[in-house]
Amino acid sequence: MSRKRYVIVISITPFDGAGRLDETAFRAHLRRLAEAGVSVYVGGSGSGEGYALSFEERERVFAIAVEELKGKVPIAAMGCEPHLPSEMVEFLRRAEHHRLDFAQIFSLDIGHSAKPTPRELEQYYSTVIDASSIPVYLSSHYSAGYFLSIDLIEKLVRRFPTIAGVAYGGPEVPYIDELIRRVGDRVDVVCAGPANAVNVLSLGGNGFMGGEGNLSPQLVASVITAFEASDMALLRKSFSKLMAFTAIQKRFGGSSMRAMKPLMNAYGLPGGTLRPPRLPITPEELAGVLRQTIELDLPGLPPAPRAG
Repeated sequence: MSRKRYVIVISITPFDGAGRLDETAFRAHLRRLAEAGVSVYVGGSGSGEGYALSFEERERVFAIAVEELKGKVPIAAMGCEPHLPSEMVEFLRRAEHHRLDFAQIFSLDIGHSAKPTPRELEQYYSTVIDASSIPVYLSSHYSAGYFLSIDLIEKLVRRFPTIAGVAYGGPEVPYIDELIRRVGDRVDVVCAGPANAVNVLSLGGNGFMGGEGNLSPQLVASVITAFEASDMALLRKSFSKLMAFTAIQKRFGGSSMRAMKPLMNAYGLPGGTLRPPRLPITPEELAGVLRQTIELDLPGLPPAPRAG
């Protein structure tokens, strides 16, 4: 069976010095991603600082993303963890209105560290999927304390033809293998975060997602290119650099973009500012991150200033 393989970059949302949505920088950034040929998520709660966006700003993020990316690379709405099914229903309907290619149904957060039961999860997904016709991805974020059983995923996939994929964020390779075996002939399977990218691809899945490609989309794309070409030397080189860069970012909260945005700015790329309560790393921390990143010699980057 022929299988498409791809990487999804969870895009940043640039803000200007006054904290406003920087539409010019956002467009420039999306064009960089399109040139690298990667798929793109916008409005995500992690890399995209989705929690900090007003309804009107999210509408602009969707509209700009469609203007810049539609027909060039796949473009999707990621969103934030809802407290109520109605919040996710509204999110999917807005993504459908703007004609994004698909949207991710994010993990249900019922508050006070409580976790939804299997029955509650089935009701949640049934409610939100029924409310829209946009293709959707399910997310099982084990690493964030949110887990979907494969039995439930399979049941939902059988019932709803609009389910286009499943994203798993966790360390369990046996889970990935079983997920691909049981639903991989009907929907795409990707890993959330790059750590299991090679495992997913090797087991017959479709790829991976993450925020690392905001700096070097060519790097994350090269993992897919190398795998498809069976170029093991390039795959080792690209994936090793990706894991090293992931480790650098992870020290400061990974998807928080605390280190990513300052690093992009240091390279002269459209990173912009963070919105409180998130704060960027200090100048001293940035100097260290910049030195380490320069040593990795990531592809597609402009010359960086000398690290202090």
